[in-house]
Amino acid sequence: MQQLSIEDFTSWLDETCDVAFGGGQVPMTLVKAQPLEGGAREAGAFRLEFLGPSSPVLAQAIMAVRRPAFDHEIFMVPIASDAAGTRYEAVFY
Repeated sequence: MQQLSIEDFTSWLDETCDVAFGGGQVPMTLVKAQPLEGGAREAGAFRLEFLGPSSPVLAQAIMAVRRPAFDHEIFMVPIASDAAGTRYEAVFY
């Protein structure tokens, strides 16, 4: 299994991906990719922040994140909602 690194994401900051959940799919934009100190991962520790639509608000879960040449399952957690939409976080530590 390939271990994802922050470099797998930085090239598509501010671009949209499709996030599949349960029986549906929503577009989300990758808005942050930040390195984290520490962590035991060989590929390094980092966090991602995605912005999705205001509705539906998805429960924390493993979701399929898809875009051209990228199809991986990532555990994502909703962290905030406002007029711009709902933000989700994925942490690789």
